[in-house]
Amino acid sequence: MKHRIYKIFLIISISLLVNVFLFVLLSNLIHKTQGKSDLAPIIPINLVQIRHQKPPPPEEEKLPEKEPPKVIPTVRLQHNVSKRQDFEMEISLPSFEINPKLTLGMPVAPPPPGPTCFYDQAQVDQMPIPIFRTKPIYPYRAKQLNITGKVKVKFLVDENGQVSHIKILKSVPPGIFDKSVLTALPSWKFSPGKIKGKPVPTWVITTIKFEIS
Repeated sequence: MKHRIYKIFLIISISLLVNVFLFVLLSNLIHKTQGKSDLAPIIPINLVQIRHQKPPPPEEEKLPEKEPPKVIPTVRLQHNVSKRQDFEMEISLPSFEINPKLTLGMPVAPPPPGPTCFYDQAQVDQMPIPIFRTKPIYPYRAKQLNITGKVKVKFLVDENGQVSHIKILKSVPPGIFDKSVLTALPSWKFSPGKIKGKPVPTWVITTIKFEIS
């Protein structure tokens, strides 16, 4: 019984001491906290609105007045170019090979692209001269029927002496000998026409005769 009373008294004493200690500790903390101020001193600031003045507009520069354009009189130049006639070169072919087929009609060979400046025979210092000529084949039916005739043809001799741009101008009788001429002429070779020693493309007009010897 005594032991139990002693134990209760001891517990009460310890509780009192703890409460006193906590009370003293809390009092000190509250006193220190009140002594300090967390707020910093407030400094008043006066705001002044600054108005920016607009710069004065730049002065406009006066442009010099433009003089009216001068009217230049136009001068028309007239060139008097004398027209020259084409020379014709007639070629007679007395003997021909016989072709077993006779084709009527006038086939036209498409001209290949060539230089833009062509000359007539009257405009060159030296006319084209034939170097090599293949004889046109005499059509078989024309030979059997003893038909003779001639073909007037125009063609271009280029700077290399090659023949192109072949065109039948007239044939007698019509369409009998045209194909033979168009087949043979591309293989012909010429010494080209010349102006001041320089080869130039030259038009040539000639008549090829078909005669039975």
